[in-house]
Amino acid sequence: MHGSSGTRVPDRSERDHESGRDGWSGNRRRYLAAVGLVSVGVVSGCLGLGDDESDVLGDPEYREDRPDPGGVSMEDMPDLNGDLTIYSGRSQPRIGELIEYVEAQYDDLTIEVRYDDTADLISTIETEAETPADVFYGSETQSMTHLKDEGYTVELPDEVVDLVDTGSVDPDGHWTGFTRRFRAVAYNRDAYDADELPDDIFAYAEDERFQGDIMWPPDQGSFQAFITSMRLLHGEDETRSWIQSMVDDQGVEASPGGDSALAQAVGDGEVSVGLTNHYVVRDHGGDSVGLAFTSDDAGAMYNVTGGTVMADSDDTETAANFVQHMLSAEAQEYFATTTWEYPVIDGVEPLAELPGTDEFEPPEFDLNELDDPDPTLELLREEDVL
Repeated sequence: MHGSSGTRVPDRSERDHESGRDGWSGNRRRYLAAVGLVSVGVVSGCLGLGDDESDVLGDPEYREDRPDPGGVSMEDMPDLNGDLTIYSGRSQPRIGELIEYVEAQYDDLTIEVRYDDTADLISTIETEAETPADVFYGSETQSMTHLKDEGYTVELPDEVVDLVDTGSVDPDGHWTGFTRRFRAVAYNRDAYDADELPDDIFAYAEDERFQGDIMWPPDQGSFQAFITSMRLLHGEDETRSWIQSMVDDQGVEASPGGDSALAQAVGDGEVSVGLTNHYVVRDHGGDSVGLAFTSDDAGAMYNVTGGTVMADSDDTETAANFVQHMLSAEAQEYFATTTWEYPVIDGVEPLAELPGTDEFEPPEFDLNELDDPDPTLELLREEDVL
């Protein structure tokens, strides 16, 4: 249907795909493993979900004292049965436990997941004569929009997309967000207080305090999406000028290992500030890292992780019902408390360590416009950033 080969991508060693080199590529200043195709299995005990426990998922350390999540419970969603294959650009450490939990709720359901880099999964789908994937789980909007534009996906039912906040769902209904992640400025608390940092992304290319003391991760898909949003919101010329100033005037340093290494560098005091995603302090940096935000510019943009149903699926109804389960009260609470990302449904709050979304001033634009990374990649190469 979409190609001539059924070639599969070989297994490769586990790595975090959240901000990997996928090539798809008011004031808000507040603090804030297997790889390849694997059978999910049942590990509900690992979630502390014994007979006497709540059926709300999430790290118990962060579940304590949280309000009961609102939204629709999995119990009130259609049952899942049969065999589902998921291609996931999100890593097993991020979402594997949740998928295992979903499978454990249904005796007649088997879920297999292929975890891999987003670009490799897209390439696999494009070379398969008929992809076995029922659901594509994207770590960024770009990949889902690409599949939609190339005719690989189907429209989701209204009862799925109607659950999601405006701005986190495809206007055509082909994909829905599961979580939101915002761009942020990570800073070393020994060097700055949040209110000392600019709330304008362009000021970071001009402020002499940041000369030789700022880092970015140019090879990451999330960073490239940020640059794409800057081009769309502020124009090619202003974006190029900002990049040139960051390189020539500020001597910006490239992260040696993506957003995670950037956060660690900030926490260790190797640099005082870094441009990243808000959730990186969940895993790195400790108490020495704070988060600041810009306002109503590309530095405040957000992206979503999410899902789409593949047109080649033998059971698009069950696939859509699985996507709906990722929007359940339980799943959204899991995302909020274990990934530190923002839910996309009403009734589930972000962690207390994060500001509420009513305090945000992100720019308004259609996430589908992030689909084409080529002009951004060309710009970054012309300026010797990549």
